[in-house]
Amino acid sequence: MIGRDSERAKVLRAIHRTLAGHSGVCFLEGTVGSGKSALASEARERAASAGLTVLSLADLTPFRGMCESLQTHGTGPYCLVVDDLHRSSAEAKHALEQLVDQASLTRNADSPVLILLTSSPTVDPLTRRLARMSAHTGTRVTLRGITRHELSRLLRQHGHQLNEETVAAVHMRAAGNPGVALRLAEAGVRTEAEEQSAISRSFLRPELERMEPCLRTFLEVLALDTGDSRAEVAAEAAVLALEAARPDLAAPVDADDLVDALHPILSGNGREVRLADEAWRQTAQALIEPARRQHLHELLAERTTGLARSRHLSAASSSDGDPELGDEFEAEGLKALEAGDYLTSAEYLSMAMNVSRGSERARRMLTASLTVAIAEDPHGVLDLHTEIGLLEDPVMVTLFQAGLAFFTGQLAEARRLLHSELRAPGAGQHIESLTHWRMLILLCTVEIAAADAQAAQAAVAELRLLGITPSTPIDKVLGRVLAMHEIYALWNSGVVEESIARLDDFLIQAADTAEHTDALYFRARVHYYAGHTAAALDDLERAEEGRHHRVVPAAAQRGMAEQAMIEFQLGRWSDAILRAERVISMARASYDWRGLASSHAVLAMAAVAHADETAAAEHTDWLSHHVTTSSSLPLYNVMTAMAWTARMSHDHARALDVIAAFRRSRLSTWAEEVGLIGWRALEIEALLDLENPSGARIAEAGRLLEVFSKQVALQPALPLPYGHPQALRAKLAAQRGDFRAAVADYRAAIWLATDFPHTKARLHHSLGIAHRECGEHAEADEQLEAARDIFAQLGASPELGAVKSRLLSVAGRYASLTPRERDIAHLISQGRTNREISESLFVSKKTVEYHVSNLLPKLGMSSRRELWTSAAVASQRTAPPEQAPGFSPGVRGI
Repeated sequence: MIGRDSERAKVLRAIHRTLAGHSGVCFLEGTVGSGKSALASEARERAASAGLTVLSLADLTPFRGMCESLQTHGTGPYCLVVDDLHRSSAEAKHALEQLVDQASLTRNADSPVLILLTSSPTVDPLTRRLARMSAHTGTRVTLRGITRHELSRLLRQHGHQLNEETVAAVHMRAAGNPGVALRLAEAGVRTEAEEQSAISRSFLRPELERMEPCLRTFLEVLALDTGDSRAEVAAEAAVLALEAARPDLAAPVDADDLVDALHPILSGNGREVRLADEAWRQTAQALIEPARRQHLHELLAERTTGLARSRHLSAASSSDGDPELGDEFEAEGLKALEAGDYLTSAEYLSMAMNVSRGSERARRMLTASLTVAIAEDPHGVLDLHTEIGLLEDPVMVTLFQAGLAFFTGQLAEARRLLHSELRAPGAGQHIESLTHWRMLILLCTVEIAAADAQAAQAAVAELRLLGITPSTPIDKVLGRVLAMHEIYALWNSGVVEESIARLDDFLIQAADTAEHTDALYFRARVHYYAGHTAAALDDLERAEEGRHHRVVPAAAQRGMAEQAMIEFQLGRWSDAILRAERVISMARASYDWRGLASSHAVLAMAAVAHADETAAAEHTDWLSHHVTTSSSLPLYNVMTAMAWTARMSHDHARALDVIAAFRRSRLSTWAEEVGLIGWRALEIEALLDLENPSGARIAEAGRLLEVFSKQVALQPALPLPYGHPQALRAKLAAQRGDFRAAVADYRAAIWLATDFPHTKARLHHSLGIAHRECGEHAEADEQLEAARDIFAQLGASPELGAVKSRLLSVAGRYASLTPRERDIAHLISQGRTNREISESLFVSKKTVEYHVSNLLPKLGMSSRRELWTSAAVASQRTAPPEQAPGFSPGVRGI
């Protein structure tokens, strides 16, 4: 089995509890394919190896009494295994209930019994009773199948290299079963969703059909109720539906028992529950007959409010449409739009379209598609694509298709479609002005995503010439989007200060709108990359507050991911890691993948810095193979993360390859324009850190350093999280052997790296080494201690270990001695006197005294005794000093 360590722990707890003389129940519950049978088989072996007598119900003769029957197999303790209790015969259940009722499970007994049982979801009274008993002792084990991380590893083991989005889709339809997941992967990741769902349904259908009617109906109700359901409301609807369909059935089951039975596939707190497994949801929905489905939706609509009620009313509406309901949904959608809740608005307007017919349906389809675009909901766009036939105007069809191409990452196709209409001869005559305006806004969005600042500015200029004044609520939102696009285009062109001024004005005008929080995230990025760190942090704090009120979820994910990168660079590693993980969690829940690239970049760097090899491999693999974004800043973050992690892993050639690929792309031009020049430090440092760099490589590093220095001189406030030119000058000086110059440059570079703790710590470390080379050991220790403290605070364990080694050993100082000083230090460590050393080395005693007076300060020691007792120095030589002609090492007299 994959994973299962926490589940195994509960099984072992139950076994040891029995060995201690306490009877009890270990209850393994899960749906088909969740792994309960495999865990039960392993538990049997563990129980037997621990000394328990393992039996099954078939081994006992209940008519003699269960306790007496057990004793015929020895004195115990016993482990009674019951596989698939929910399918056991009435006689077997009666026998088991007899054992429970004899009270041997509720007090210490001479022959304690562990009942190890497995069960799928059921409302059988005995099963529910035993489930509650095991919950009280902490031995109820709920198996939900393979996790997404385990699935990704399993697929790789079977040769399936899938990106995160596809792994998520496979996991969603696999119902936690590894076999189904592999079948889905083998069927082809490009298989239609309906075909993939059919694979899951063929696996789950028999299990669903075997469920008790009350439990299956309750599951169907939860499958149709897409939000969190109140358990008693869902149970009431299920009871009413069951009474209508099967009046012959017995009294209904309690809501708590229904929730408890479906526990393996539910989430929630018991009062409000949700069907968490999407494969079960789709299977249950697919097997509901249309008339029964309509009746269930009507029952739920009577018992819910707000958006949930509207969903059920829409689903229960007749095929002829419902004009009144359409008007109600449209009014609610426009109200949500005014409130800045674009996702809710898009859903209401889509439902208004669904219950409309004729020209009203076409009109509402256009309104819904625009709102879905504003909400940045690619899944909503895909859902509406099936209704594209409602649009009779070919220009509107092109606009919709271009929007679909944009939301699926096909920027070139989106641009081509828009140009086919906007750049066609006579476009101004055959395209209605408002449609023209909307198409240009989409074109501007495409060009900004592609980092083509010139094309984006051209689209903005064309928009201004149209002179459209937005009048409808939707177009007013589009007007604010346009204002944001203008500022994006300015920033992408490197016009930073004007971008900030325009954002200041926009934030005043867009107060209390969803765009306000998005603009705060954007202004924070502009401030940060302009060197205004305090202002950036202030904006991020305000955006974090606004994120919980009004913001498009996609914009929140994007903003939080970039915030995580900024926090990582500023040394707030814990905050950055938590935020990046939150973005990935949000993306997995919503299946909206924006923000993933920057988040994985942050987590890859953190994992490498913390020496977490497993996480580092996972995130760097994702960055290498699964990046799908076309947006410039996330791609820049990915590039710098790949180069940074290569440097930290001492793979400097790979770092140079990453940067070389970046240089060949348009991304490098964009980065230079907006002032993102920190990558140059990674390139120069990689050149200098190559093993035995050639003179040509060092000369190239020097040339690149001059270019970098000129850029920084022109814009001295730009953030340089990976190193300042002053630090690179110091490194170059040290490489040339000019340690005095290196010390001076490193000291200046440390002050310049104040905002970037990790870089600052690396500089302290390098300065300590330079001081050591100059024989200044007290100063070296001071710098190494400063580096140690920062690395410890960050949790940068490999670098912390390296610094500690230098501080705790004389080895680093020993390396600064001349060959003759090393010979003398070695002989002193053996306890020899100056006279003995002079005789051994055939030099005068004064010469020895001179070398001793030089070497002791270099080693940071005050006396010969320290050196004599220093095993570290003695261990530096594994052979006697090199022999000169006629040299014979002296032997100390006894």
